[in-house]
Amino acid sequence: MFPPRCHYTTCLLLFLLVLSDFTISESQSPWAAKKKRMRDKVRNMFYHAYDNYMTHAFPHDELKPISKTFTNSLSELGNLKLEHLPQDYNGSALTLIESLSSLVIMGNNTEFERAVLWLSENLTFDVDARINLFECNIRVLGGLVSAHLLASDSSKKLFQGAYKNQLLALAEDLGKRFLPAFDTPTGLPYAWINLKYGVMENETTETSTSGCGSLILEMGALSKMTGDPIYESVALRALRKLWSMQSSLKLFGTTLDVATGQWIEYSSGIGAGVDSFYEYLLKAHILFGKEDFWKMFHSAYVAVQKYFRHGPWYHEADMRTGRATYWQLTSLQAFWPGLQVLIGDVIAANSSHREFFHVWKNYGVLPERSMVY
Repeated sequence: MFPPRCHYTTCLLLFLLVLSDFTISESQSPWAAKKKRMRDKVRNMFYHAYDNYMTHAFPHDELKPISKTFTNSLSELGNLKLEHLPQDYNGSALTLIESLSSLVIMGNNTEFERAVLWLSENLTFDVDARINLFECNIRVLGGLVSAHLLASDSSKKLFQGAYKNQLLALAEDLGKRFLPAFDTPTGLPYAWINLKYGVMENETTETSTSGCGSLILEMGALSKMTGDPIYESVALRALRKLWSMQSSLKLFGTTLDVATGQWIEYSSGIGAGVDSFYEYLLKAHILFGKEDFWKMFHSAYVAVQKYFRHGPWYHEADMRTGRATYWQLTSLQAFWPGLQVLIGDVIAANSSHREFFHVWKNYGVLPERSMVY
């Protein structure tokens, strides 16, 4: 069990104070040199990836490092046979969008400003491309919204010239293109939408729990920044509908039908298809300060700890019975210890993180799936 809600902010503040004292006291110790080496290594890794993307793949979405070519994953994900892609489409500079906040963290304000200006002059979403709503939301809309918050903060002085809310204009344009996906009998959004034409004829009605429950941060923030409540409204309606579909055990499935509101896959865990649903409940409470989000997260977290946890591991279980279904560790579960730290459940976080690290050391990287015994 974890501390009450009123304690988790205190836990974070105490952690930061301890970290601050530790940083000061270690300034003359071997840890200072180690921290600098680690910081420099991370910086070098970032620029190795960023510079090669800009050299070999930009303005396409992502770099294929072995062939030094590119992929436009935003559109190709919804067109796996590549039979229907825009002929003059050169990608959406997805990696650049996702790198904006990292450039600020690295202190590279010049490159940040250059990137923002390029996007404002060249990026368009008026393309005949079928995209995944969830992926486009967390990667593109999220990248634009977070970078706008940084660029519009005059105290950071990230721009030599004047920033004219170009990223917010792009984010709002994209947000409007998302809206047709929510036009369903249940309010649960389609997983796929065409950026130019909306929901396609005979589009699949199957989606994931993450796909419906991981939209409130970006869409809610967009409403706050534009003054238009529609984005937060549709995302919140979808989240509340999803919440009403929980089982008597307070558990959720993995996939569902947006037209009928019925579950398709009853087995779930904290990994693929569900992971960010839990993450967004807590972070929505932190970002927007609404008590409802905390109550939802608290209820869901208690159920996870009761039915999915097995020692330091988390297996999958049937939402209707709580019985274990798949005994496996998946790489997308790795966020969980970090989430537990945010709420002050440090003992549980340490236990799980230690096991993830052990698997990482054993294989050199977290495998997509690993059996748990």
